[in-house]
Amino acid sequence: MSAMTTQQALERLSKGEKPCTFLLSGDELLIRRSSEALVGKLLKKPSPGFNHVVLEGASAADVVREVTTAPMFRGPKVVVVRDPEFLLSKKGRGDALAKIKEAWNGGKRRIAVNRVLTLFAKVGLGVDALAAPDPETLSDELGLEIEDADVAFLQAMAEFCRSEGIAAPEGGAKAFEDLLAKGFPPGHTLIIEATQLDGLSGLVKKLKKEAVFIEQKVERELRKLDIHSLAQELLQPFKKRLAPRAEERLKDLCGGNLRVIQSEIEKLAIYVGDERDTIEEADVTLLVQRVREEEFREISDAIGARKFRDALHYVEVALGQSEPALKIHGAIATTVRRMLDDRARYSRLGLSPRIGQRDFEARALPEIERACKERGARMPHPYVCWLGFQACMRYELGELVRGLSAVADADVELKSGGQARQVLTRMLVRIVKK
Repeated sequence: MSAMTTQQALERLSKGEKPCTFLLSGDELLIRRSSEALVGKLLKKPSPGFNHVVLEGASAADVVREVTTAPMFRGPKVVVVRDPEFLLSKKGRGDALAKIKEAWNGGKRRIAVNRVLTLFAKVGLGVDALAAPDPETLSDELGLEIEDADVAFLQAMAEFCRSEGIAAPEGGAKAFEDLLAKGFPPGHTLIIEATQLDGLSGLVKKLKKEAVFIEQKVERELRKLDIHSLAQELLQPFKKRLAPRAEERLKDLCGGNLRVIQSEIEKLAIYVGDERDTIEEADVTLLVQRVREEEFREISDAIGARKFRDALHYVEVALGQSEPALKIHGAIATTVRRMLDDRARYSRLGLSPRIGQRDFEARALPEIERACKERGARMPHPYVCWLGFQACMRYELGELVRGLSAVADADVELKSGGQARQVLTRMLVRIVKK
């Protein structure tokens, strides 16, 4: 089934349709709000622990057990599963260990160990791997960068597992698939909240096809990011509004970090108090600290897409935020070098710009993995490799060589006292323009 919006899903429920499974993927704040709206529509009076159950760090077997268990009282039941490890990608997730630590430090120790054991089980590791973690193995197999403090943390989790008699979680994937095929007990609904799904998993593909799939990603490009409706909704209880210039300023400072935006909007509403009903740009400038550090990534994306105006815009934004010109230059240089290396590699492999993603992964990923092992580097996520391939294939090899020459010339100019804005603009023209 193709992805739909939350509003479309709510309309289906209003018409009397009762889908058994909802799969929500994307930004944590957005999917949590969608999940709460669905629960409110499915249950007139949600009663936590009775007809409304929330599972965190649950295995597939845990989900099957809860979905097939009757509620305390007669009537419908909704089971919400938050970021189930058995559906998340095992690599390429910067938040994997952070979520585990957050649960552990928040006193949810069983949830933390369930989550880490389910993650480890994907590559055949168990409690013994917690007791004696091998940083190299965890980096290669799961993409986890383990520091000395992390080793001690994992060992503490292993000791907790032993003291509580916790073993590796039951698999249950087959039982979960069987349940999906068989159907749930009448009136039972499953809502899955997943920030990052494993796109290669057969189970995920099956869920996307059979469940009501709602995808809510945050726009990566700052100019396309729209926080207006979110701001309106967050300010409604305070009976406040965000002035247009204040909204733009907040977006510029926070980017697509919606959790931070939520916190800052609430702080601004309290600061304004009863004196005014509008939050102005000056209020945002006074109270909100800059947390967005995305210009360099956005410059790289714009160069990869051969969008000169966008690349120049992000350079202007970075300069406006007092970023050193040489730092901006270095980010652009890194992008050009990476694309040149990628373009040369894919040319050697005989890959055409028109090749499909599946063929690309079959022919290119083994070579990328081999090169990463030789350098002692971590293997990127396959989709990141695919995006990089598309970017470098928008340029001919000779164009990237000339682009690297432009980078070298700009480096000399900047270090010789050249005017930053002019030097960087000329460099972008030579790199991006055909």
